[in-house]
Amino acid sequence: MRTVPLAALVDRADLGLTVLVGEDDLDRPVCWAHVSELVDPVPYLLGQELLLTAGVTLPDDLDAYVSGLVGRGVSALGFGVTPVHNAVPADLVAACRAHGLPLVAVPPGTPFLAVSQAVGAALAEAQNAELRLLADSQRAMTRAAVRPGPVDGTLAALAEALGCWALLLDADGEVLARTSGAPAPTDDVLGLADRVGAGRGPRSAGTRVDADHVVLTPVEQIGRRPSVLVIGRARALSVADRAVVAVALALLALLGHDPDPAARLAARLVFGGDPAELLERLVGDSSFQVVAGAGEERYERLAETLGTPLVDVLPEGFRAVVASGSVTGPDLVVGVSAPATAAELPAAEREAAALLRQARATGRSEWAREGTGIATLVDPASAQRFACRLLAPLADHRSPSAAELVETARAWLAQHGNWDRSAAALGVHRNSVRHRMGHVERALGLDLSLAQHRTDLWCAINWLPPGWPVPEQAE
Repeated sequence: MRTVPLAALVDRADLGLTVLVGEDDLDRPVCWAHVSELVDPVPYLLGQELLLTAGVTLPDDLDAYVSGLVGRGVSALGFGVTPVHNAVPADLVAACRAHGLPLVAVPPGTPFLAVSQAVGAALAEAQNAELRLLADSQRAMTRAAVRPGPVDGTLAALAEALGCWALLLDADGEVLARTSGAPAPTDDVLGLADRVGAGRGPRSAGTRVDADHVVLTPVEQIGRRPSVLVIGRARALSVADRAVVAVALALLALLGHDPDPAARLAARLVFGGDPAELLERLVGDSSFQVVAGAGEERYERLAETLGTPLVDVLPEGFRAVVASGSVTGPDLVVGVSAPATAAELPAAEREAAALLRQARATGRSEWAREGTGIATLVDPASAQRFACRLLAPLADHRSPSAAELVETARAWLAQHGNWDRSAAALGVHRNSVRHRMGHVERALGLDLSLAQHRTDLWCAINWLPPGWPVPEQAE
């Protein structure tokens, strides 16, 4: 049964609840707010309620009344002041204090219905938070599982989602992976891991390590004895937390069948001798290009569309190495570098990323054009100095940030100053575009109605060094 802590109601200023008893017990779980004026409401209660009463038919024996509520598992009692009682009866306060039942006073201006609605809203928000936790953690762990170091990455994503530490133990109790802050496994943990992994006892187990609740669960692997996932934190796992753990177990089980593909590729690069030769075997050319794109795309679709297995899917987009000249017009908005050798691929990646920023502003893919355009007449170092000097007044801007202002200006210039198309390209309201461009003009002292000023700004934006406004560290 989903619950919310009593503190979630007490902390709402609009309800005006006053805690008379139980200031240290506001973590009591509340499943609902129930109104009853019965002398003995116990037969009609399930437990964990916030019971609301105005004291219309309070019994003479308040000690027995409160004792019955505590025995039924009621989480707290809310007493409505007026119209029956001008204050919470002192005998009721004493009885609640004697039996350890939290007591809150409901002021005259707060209807019981408002308290019930507040409980309902808090329960709905708790459910939404659980769904967000599950969705966000599943996305983060899945992304980690397809990157280099997938086991460590999956454990780290799990630990961040649940605020816990995690260990992965093999059949012999050796640590396969661990997150930051994870303690060395104690003898108690190793003994439980052996039982859980061997399948002779429970399929999961719990213990305590210092102040942490610790849960051990097997990671099933076909044909092999399971490894064991150990997680711990100060508070026990909720139902939603266990659903997150279930996703991690499924991913770890899949990763257990297939060693890290990035590690295999790295080994081939090391022992194969020539990285360029390996790239040629994979993509079929001795000259390569880098393709950079934005948005969430599946690896399988990208590999098929681009005709290459060398695709790295990142949270902010993807990058891929393709044979030179093989990208003719993918059904994606991308930036495509000029042809490059294997040694030039890092620079080609930066070029593709810069072209992608232009592509996102215009809504059309951008290809590197060697030997064309006025930019080829300008020394790159001089161009970067010009860009940094012109845009320096934006570097310390915080709201909007420098990056937001630059990307807005890029989109606005690419759309020839059209507010609606610029807003659509950026995914913001047109008034936001106007607001940001006003910041740009004022900060830079430009009049963007002048063609020369627009040209200067466009060149500066495209000549900015990678990582601006943070300067690149010297190698």
